[in-house]
Amino acid sequence: MLVHEIRNRTTAFGSFLEFIKSRFGPFKNKDIEREYRCADNAINTLERLADTFAPLASRAFRRRKRHSILEDQIRECLALQQAEIKKKNIRCRVPDSETHVAADPGEVDAIILNLITNAIYWLGDVPKENRELEFRLVSINNGDRVRVWINDTGPGLDADDVEKVFWPGVTRKPGGIGMGLTVASELVAAYGGRMSTKHPGTKGGASFAFDLPVRK
Repeated sequence: MLVHEIRNRTTAFGSFLEFIKSRFGPFKNKDIEREYRCADNAINTLERLADTFAPLASRAFRRRKRHSILEDQIRECLALQQAEIKKKNIRCRVPDSETHVAADPGEVDAIILNLITNAIYWLGDVPKENRELEFRLVSINNGDRVRVWINDTGPGLDADDVEKVFWPGVTRKPGGIGMGLTVASELVAAYGGRMSTKHPGTKGGASFAFDLPVRK
C-alpha cells in the first residue's frame, strides 16, 4: 500500500513539474531553475525508493510460486542487462547445472538483479580486457541448501565496507540510495538464508553470496 501511494503521489508531482517546465521553461532565473532541479531530483529519488521496496511490499499481497531454477534465473537476469554487458565487454560465466530451489522466481530475480547491476556498474572502472562476472553454486547443509557466489573482477570493496555494505543508506555509487543490498538481504533472510561478502574477493574484485533452500 505504501509503495502504491508513493508512486501515485510522485506521478502527480512529476506531471505538475512537467507542466511548469512546458509552460514557463526554460527558466531564466537561476534560483527558480535550481529549485526546479531539486524538486525533480526528489521525485526521482522517491521513485527509486518505491522500485527498491516493491519486491518486499508485494510479498504480503500475492501467493508465491515456491519453485525456481537458479541457473535459468541467472541467465534471464543477465539477458535483461545484455545491452550494458555487451557495451562494457563483460564476460559472464554461468554453470551448466540445473539447481531447483524453493523460492519465488520474482524474488530470486530481485536478489540476483541487484547483485548483477552493482557488478556491471563497478566493472566499468577496470580495463575492458579484465571485466569478468562469474557465478558459482555450492551445495551446503547436507544438500538442503545451495549457496550462490557472484564474483567479479572489478575494483572490489574497501575492507571497511565489508560489514556495513548491507546497512540502509550505505553506498559508494553516485546517485545511489543505498537500499538495494538491504532489500536483497531481507528477501534472502525470508527464506532462512543470509547474504554475505568477503574481502578480498575470489577473483580480486567483489564477491557476494546468498543461500536458498533446495526444492526436494
